[in-house]
Amino acid sequence: MMIDTLEGVQLGTTTQWIRIRGSRAANPVLLLIQQGPGLPMINEVRRFEKVLGLEKDFTVVYWDQRGCGRSLRGQELGTTITLDLMVSDAVALLALLRDRFDTKPYVAGFSLGATVALAAAGKHPDLVASVVAVGTDIDGVAAGTSAYEFALGTARNRGNRRAIRQLEAIGPPPHLDAKRFGTRVRWASNFGGVTSNETYRSAVRGLLTSMVRSADYSAGDVLRTVRGITSTQACLLPELATLDLVRDVPRLDVPVVMIQGRLDQVAPGDAARRYANALEAPSKQLVWFEHSAHTPQIEEPRRFRAVLMRARADVVANT
Repeated sequence: MMIDTLEGVQLGTTTQWIRIRGSRAANPVLLLIQQGPGLPMINEVRRFEKVLGLEKDFTVVYWDQRGCGRSLRGQELGTTITLDLMVSDAVALLALLRDRFDTKPYVAGFSLGATVALAAAGKHPDLVASVVAVGTDIDGVAAGTSAYEFALGTARNRGNRRAIRQLEAIGPPPHLDAKRFGTRVRWASNFGGVTSNETYRSAVRGLLTSMVRSADYSAGDVLRTVRGITSTQACLLPELATLDLVRDVPRLDVPVVMIQGRLDQVAPGDAARRYANALEAPSKQLVWFEHSAHTPQIEEPRRFRAVLMRARADVVANT
């Protein structure tokens, strides 16, 4: 029997929203944690089901985190958000899912969502079967430098005067406000450093289209999401600029698979390699996706699904 429910859950002091989908109640639980700051996840149901089909093998939990999407209902824009709060929310949701389904969830996190997933697993390995971390935000200094130098270097090589002017105007990182950060992300995206076949404009259009087409969002939700991205970025950017997972999450007591796009310019491969080498874990892998930038789950979906299924099989084999 198909499971498909939309639910508000109490995490800390806020109500946050999840959509739970699956084909069989006996399937293991998979929590998806979106990239950001400020991007929703429930809007990805249609695309993820089409390109990944995870609901065939997992009970998939799509989660709009604090400060984004449907979870902005009842929250004031500009409310303080910290990485610790996001990790605490993830721990609370993992505990809820474990108790409800009587099994430890698998977790797949993307970019900032991967950072949250790893930190939550570090705090409570008893709540996690394994973590698949995709394009993880690991080193804030290295990430900012990589994205900026890639964008400016590409702009100069292509003679793109508009990009050169805007990037030189914001100067090198850190970019601690949403406007300067947005300029860096826009040009890194336009030059293929985020998703190899997508521009910043097409990514924004895709986000808005997916939300408008989803029955899970009202027009007010869409407006709050757009405003909430800037608000959430304003809260988190100073903290993310100094992020260092080698320092903050040096050990995990759960299996970890790190997925890294070879073309990723916003979560650089050198940082992923350094973290994979330093991390203490019972099982760890660093898997390179040669044709992907920052979003392997979209750019190489078949291979991403295969890695996820292998991670599941490895846990079962070692149980």
